[in-house]
Amino acid sequence: MNNNLKQTRGFTLVELLVVIAIIGILIGLLLPAVQAAREAARRMQCTNNLKQLALAVQNYHDSQRGLPAARALLGDSGYTHHHGNNGGAKGPFGTVVFLMPYIELQPTYTQLLNITSRAQHGDNNLQHPWLGWINGSATGPDGMDITCVYQTISAFICPSDGNAKMKSTDGHQTGRLNYVSCRGDSLWNNERHPEDESGAAAKTAHRGVFRIGEFPEMSVASDGTSNTLVFSEGLSAAQSGGRSIKGQIFTVNSMYNGNSRPGPCLAIKNGEEATQDALTAAWRCQRWLDGQVLVQGFNTVLAPNSPVCSYSGDNVWGVASPQSNHSGGVNAARLDGSVFFVSDTIDCGDSYANAVTSGKSPYGVWGALGSAQGGESTQSL
Repeated sequence: MNNNLKQTRGFTLVELLVVIAIIGILIGLLLPAVQAAREAARRMQCTNNLKQLALAVQNYHDSQRGLPAARALLGDSGYTHHHGNNGGAKGPFGTVVFLMPYIELQPTYTQLLNITSRAQHGDNNLQHPWLGWINGSATGPDGMDITCVYQTISAFICPSDGNAKMKSTDGHQTGRLNYVSCRGDSLWNNERHPEDESGAAAKTAHRGVFRIGEFPEMSVASDGTSNTLVFSEGLSAAQSGGRSIKGQIFTVNSMYNGNSRPGPCLAIKNGEEATQDALTAAWRCQRWLDGQVLVQGFNTVLAPNSPVCSYSGDNVWGVASPQSNHSGGVNAARLDGSVFFVSDTIDCGDSYANAVTSGKSPYGVWGALGSAQGGESTQSL
């Protein structure tokens, strides 16, 4: 036996524990960086989607000689460049629906046209085709296939929203969306056309670039395309109810004082929660087709990630704040096609000021970006 053979020496328990501890520390240091990198990638995807929608608005205008509506019917020339005769005739479909042919979604858009063609020729059950989900079957009247209504469309989804790929929790099983269209700095009856209102104080609805039942020309943005918002981000909750602000809708009737002001909506904010329960049948960002302002719109009256508030718990009007899971704000797109990040701390003016029908916005820089004809110059922003 060779006594000169070296004896092998193993790790002691203390040394092994030290190595494990060092590895644990390194993992602890690396995880936040990995998570930050993933969120940066998700945020970049959200930015790209917004960019495509903003460019689609320009392409739509070039092709149709008008901007897409905030909410209108599809395929009826009687609704081109003017509004209908009453609130119901304005149609249910939101801005993103009109842009589908310009973001490589022509087949789905064609299916919707076929469905709504029936609706406009007497079949009122198809005016809101997402109501066709009966007993778990995506079949409309007379067996019409309406499965396109229930698709989840990736172009409308931000990967930072973990709930976005869920079907809606409102009983209609529709796909969700995360990109909401700008309705200006108006509150009172921002779900209706101004001509549906008799009182002057209520005629604030068309302060944004997108109009209900109308397809205006680009000249409507007299403040300039680089100074006018078209899209931002929204969130939908995993389920209705609770007090978490993001993705929920709260009833706040005190927004009405003979006119309308957003301050009482902001007053319910208590950190990341509200001081009251949300509506139990919330529909915020739940239906990608539905053009109602509290579903698929946003207004520039409260800072990003503020509460979303409904007057009287219905869809007539309210505060539709943009929201996201990005840290410190939301992405937003301008009419000129540019995308930028809007901080939660952006100047929002006086939240207890009443909404206006013309002139400069009372809601600071944020309100000025939302109003298409407020008279605010680029230098003032």
